[in-house]
Amino acid sequence: MAKRGGFAIASVIIATLCGLLGVGPASASSGTQGVTSTTIRVGVPYVDVAAVKAVGVNINWGNVTDAFNAIIANVNAHGGINGRKIVPYIIAVDPTGAAPAATACTQLTQDDKVFAVIAPLEPTCYLQAGVPVINGVLEAAAGTGLAQDFSTLGPPASTFDPLELSIFSKLGLFKNKKVGVFAGVTTDDAELKVVQASLSKLHINVVSSAVDSAPQGDLSAENEQLAVIAQRFQASGVNEVVAVGYGGSVWPEGLSAIQSSYNPPWVATSESDFTGDVGGSNDPEYLSNVTTATPIPSGATIWADPGTQACVKLIRKAYPSDHINAFSATAPGSEATWMGPELACTDVALFVAIAKAAGKNLTLASFVHAAYGLRNVVIPGSTAPISFGPNRPYALGPVYLVHYDASTKAIEYASKPAAP
Repeated sequence: MAKRGGFAIASVIIATLCGLLGVGPASASSGTQGVTSTTIRVGVPYVDVAAVKAVGVNINWGNVTDAFNAIIANVNAHGGINGRKIVPYIIAVDPTGAAPAATACTQLTQDDKVFAVIAPLEPTCYLQAGVPVINGVLEAAAGTGLAQDFSTLGPPASTFDPLELSIFSKLGLFKNKKVGVFAGVTTDDAELKVVQASLSKLHINVVSSAVDSAPQGDLSAENEQLAVIAQRFQASGVNEVVAVGYGGSVWPEGLSAIQSSYNPPWVATSESDFTGDVGGSNDPEYLSNVTTATPIPSGATIWADPGTQACVKLIRKAYPSDHINAFSATAPGSEATWMGPELACTDVALFVAIAKAAGKNLTLASFVHAAYGLRNVVIPGSTAPISFGPNRPYALGPVYLVHYDASTKAIEYASKPAAP
């Protein structure tokens, strides 16, 4: 659902092109490895985007190794983590096949015996080895072990939807409204139930609900069903629509295709589904009356964040010859040299926050317990406090409103979070 600026987009491109599948687990270790009285071993198996040039994807995230080294050296120079210095094991992982990721996992967990890893492309292997992860790039397979992937990349829809709907309600979007709830595909059914329960709890007047059950990808059938649903909503007096999940794409696309005269204000629960469908043949008339939201600040906001800027300044001082471009929404991927520094700033800060909270007795159990207990922490790029929770290894915090500007034909992200 959520994204980390252009990083999530680039990750999906790389994963799709490279077909990373089936990375197996390393052998699980017993006890707390990678921790001594004076050191903590930390693995950084970062995605080597330079390797994907061979398959035609020209992306440059800057000098990732220098960024991590500079930030970790700064942490160590200021006392480390509860008296322990971080010892980094930084490995560039070629994402154009499964073997390099598997080899990196084996090396870091079995040979280097790291305590934790930061930003691995495929986190499942590390978790199965009992090694906690910070901001794994791709989603980890579900597991029941103690180790977790602690992420700032956004909560699942089942957690974020109730939060954003409560914000929308406080902003008055549902006041004196008759609401219709629309799901774009049958696979949105689980999220639809979450949304319906949330609206009921908020005492929102829902008068109709519908699911476009046409085969996904059959646009003619989708539009035919949407036309029927729109007529039903209109007949029921619906004057505010909540588009659930993929509905954030299907609703404006369908109304545009049939050039519907019925076009009430609406909200999209999934900002990524909505923004991913903006452009093309969509008529701005059906986009400009939407409100949606994201838990992640925009790329411009992350870059402008004082924490990010202070961290980037530190990297530039340590490695003055490294070129780090300022963020630009229109720059090609080959110039996205701000990306590596941003990721290093955020990820190291989150690891440090958790490890410090775990105290002097740093073990896997104390690290996980401390992570679940983090409340109202601000790290570079977060712009506002974020919190974790019991058995919730993902951050929950601010809600940033998102609109479509018909005059510029562009998505507009709020630079500050909406008040809770």
